[in-house]
Amino acid sequence: MGQRTGRFLDGNRTGVVRFLGLTVLLFFSIGRGPDPAAADDSFIAGYVGALLEHEFELSSTIHVADGTVTVYAAPPTRGDRQKLLAALVKIPGVVNVQLIDARHSVPEPPAGATVAHTHAPPTDGRFLPKGLLFEPLHADPRWPHFSATYRTGTAGLDPRGSFSGNFGDTFALYRHRAPFQGQWEWGLQGGVFSVFNVGSSSGSQDLFNADYVIAVMGSYRTGPLSGFFRLYHLSSHLGDEFILNSKGPVNRLGLAYDGIDTKWSYEVFDWLRLYGGGGILINVDPADLKRGTSQFGLELVYPHTLFGNTIRPVFYSDFQANQRTDWSIGRSIMAGIRFEHAHILDRNIQLLFEYYGGPSPNGDFLFQKTEWFGIGLHFYP
Repeated sequence: MGQRTGRFLDGNRTGVVRFLGLTVLLFFSIGRGPDPAAADDSFIAGYVGALLEHEFELSSTIHVADGTVTVYAAPPTRGDRQKLLAALVKIPGVVNVQLIDARHSVPEPPAGATVAHTHAPPTDGRFLPKGLLFEPLHADPRWPHFSATYRTGTAGLDPRGSFSGNFGDTFALYRHRAPFQGQWEWGLQGGVFSVFNVGSSSGSQDLFNADYVIAVMGSYRTGPLSGFFRLYHLSSHLGDEFILNSKGPVNRLGLAYDGIDTKWSYEVFDWLRLYGGGGILINVDPADLKRGTSQFGLELVYPHTLFGNTIRPVFYSDFQANQRTDWSIGRSIMAGIRFEHAHILDRNIQLLFEYYGGPSPNGDFLFQKTEWFGIGLHFYP
């Protein structure tokens, strides 16, 4: 009995030390915070290990020498990498952080360095994993996420003043190891995209249009390369108030279709991401709706934070050309700031200015050209 107890304690001593280190640091950070000079390398290594293992679920080797932290691990997604670096630089005593791809080898630590290791949960099949293998397409007008945006329409039938309230998410249900040192997962995606006319003659915020999307998707990632394959359904609904308050007859398409598509993304640098792909519609209504789809874009994330590590400039662009509108290109541009340490349910908060021009992404108005400018808050995983 005593031998089994001893083995149990020996096997869990590292985890207990990391947990206690994390608890003590959080306790003192509620007040004025600990003196950074008091945080030696062993304390830093314990805290970093706890953060990597329990919050980011990364297997890694950690070298800490004179406050310089070097983490050797398989590269996380770009979003998780930025969250991780932002969290590590806040640890008292840390003067510099490096995150290095260690899928192939880890060098010997420098003389006198403190070394720690972390172990992620097994990847040979796991339900409800943390995070996502494929990052959001931030400027895609129909990528499910939570947002609230005010827009000013300058062309087309869209209201001159409108409020867009969207909600949705992507959930990873199961993840497993995949070839080429990668991982695959499958999950669900769903969202509602609504537009309200805030300048209507009725004096109320009349619903203009609402689109509903639900999808089953499988994703793959190895290093900076990621992609997904998705089977989805979209249905569009005009607002009752819009129909009642229209001065003339309203041509309701009753738009609904199923579709399959695939998109692939490559993170050229930490600050540059390119993506593209296409798909085809099936089970379309109206029946004569043309079926080919294509999409591509780029995303820029400024490599440095500003104003005391609180914000980071971002720029997103998305371009879609679909056969149903004779391959006319819809242009979605977003630019603004991401708040580095403000999160709601692990969603980062971004304040974005936006521009859209081209065929309307709003359901029954898909054959109408539209243009708008807007500003809003967006919440992305």
